[in-house]
Amino acid sequence: MDYETKPTSRKDLRRFAVYFRELFDVPLSGPFPVLEALDKLRDVFEDCDYEIVEDKKLAPQTMARCTPNDKGGFTIEIKETVYWGAYKKGIGAFLGFICHEICHVFLFEIGFTPLYNRSFEDNEVPAYCSVEWQAKALCAEVMIPYEESKGMKPKQIVDKYHVSQAFAANRRKLDRADKKKH
Repeated sequence: MDYETKPTSRKDLRRFAVYFRELFDVPLSGPFPVLEALDKLRDVFEDCDYEIVEDKKLAPQTMARCTPNDKGGFTIEIKETVYWGAYKKGIGAFLGFICHEICHVFLFEIGFTPLYNRSFEDNEVPAYCSVEWQAKALCAEVMIPYEESKGMKPKQIVDKYHVSQAFAANRRKLDRADKKKH
């Protein structure tokens, strides 16, 4: 399910990624330490926290989710297998799922709140207004610094930034799109 929010662009999200890294006191280059950021969540965003939940608590296709909590902030619930796969094995997709949820909190905090127009199959939300697209795109920008990763092959991106093959392939598509513009 998706919700509509105010529009933004990938270019803006790229700028937000710099601020995001600064909030978590992370250098602007190199891999983003997702689990360290998760542990700092309460310090960076008051009234926000996370919990590791049994896999069966979330739907099979839901690896993690961010929901409002009773303190006025958000709670990120992460499936046990996702958390331990990220923690013990450094699985890029699992790190990405966790970072994506942190990005939802960040975007909400800077004013990208849902307008409560839910997206249904016949009424798609345009990407630039989609809560889900914005969090996914921001997550990619946070985990794979754009300028630093220009021209890298997907395998290099996976190895350096600890992301999934899919994230690396999407990052590479941005390079090709930029070349067509110039």
